[in-house]
Amino acid sequence: MSAVTASSARLTPLQRRFRALGRRLARWVEANLTHTVITGQDNIPARGPVIFAANHASTYDAVLFIAHLPEATELVGPGDFKLLFPAEHVIELAGIVRIKRATLDRESLRLMSGALEAGLNLALFPEGGTWEKRLEDVKPGVAYLSYTQHVPVVPISFGGTYQVWGKIVSLQRPHIHIHFGEPLPPLEIADRKARAQGMQDYSLMLMRRIYEHLPPADQARYDRAAHTGYRGELLAYPPNAIATTAGDAAPDFSVLAELASKPNLISPLWRNAKLPLTPLAQHGRFYPAADFVIAAERLQSALAGEFAGYLNYRLGDERAAQALDELDALRKTALAAHRHRAKLMFVVDESLTD
Repeated sequence: MSAVTASSARLTPLQRRFRALGRRLARWVEANLTHTVITGQDNIPARGPVIFAANHASTYDAVLFIAHLPEATELVGPGDFKLLFPAEHVIELAGIVRIKRATLDRESLRLMSGALEAGLNLALFPEGGTWEKRLEDVKPGVAYLSYTQHVPVVPISFGGTYQVWGKIVSLQRPHIHIHFGEPLPPLEIADRKARAQGMQDYSLMLMRRIYEHLPPADQARYDRAAHTGYRGELLAYPPNAIATTAGDAAPDFSVLAELASKPNLISPLWRNAKLPLTPLAQHGRFYPAADFVIAAERLQSALAGEFAGYLNYRLGDERAAQALDELDALRKTALAAHRHRAKLMFVVDESLTD
């Protein structure tokens, strides 16, 4: 059985037709609605299995996968929350492998490993998602699959895709850069005790290869993320409405400030899940204090329920726990301000650190 046939065997007839249509549509969008420059295509192996691994700043990156990767390639996408229309339907119709991030998703891991064993390629985003992040925040999934399945990894650099959909829809024809890097050999680890460190080192090497071929603007976004600190503050109108509540022990709201500052980090909670987070997502404006009470309570509930692990996966366990403390402080402060019929504003300060 060929790799293409193996890929088709898992799909329904409708999914096979949709994939073919999606490839044509992706290429049409690229040719007519963007200015795209592609380099390094000679580095795409003629045969699999191979893992294609790219940086991830936009859902448009998946469109680029569809347009340029070999037909015998399985795409891996998010499965831990609903995507915005029409992306949710597109993923279902295309038969994309969905993975529940922040958990050990054994079923998705079985599908990915099985695809490589059948000679198929995999297309993955080693950073785990589109949220704004440091280069060092890469996840070990690609390295793990390379190690366990003994397959090479092709690094792909996608430049100019951050928040690109608005430019495409408004017919600005954004400049997109795609570079296919030289394949990295499969990860080899001689000492099983050093497996975790070996996968981390391999993952960082992969991201640095990707970084090297990004346009300066995309490199700068990673650089800023590595040296930016966040601080949040609640301001009240009238000014004395929360003075006696916040006191000297008021938190700096650094995690909530980071969440509010990163569009791709807060968007799944605000736009996709429809949580009432407008006072945070559109910060810098006054809102009734009751809106902050509702935002804090709903976000606390979501992080303990359907979005459990959301911040842990993206910011780490320590920051995720701090976020819950900050939400509790926000709720208490907003309740006190509500009793004074006050309005509140969440102000974010971003500053460069050493």
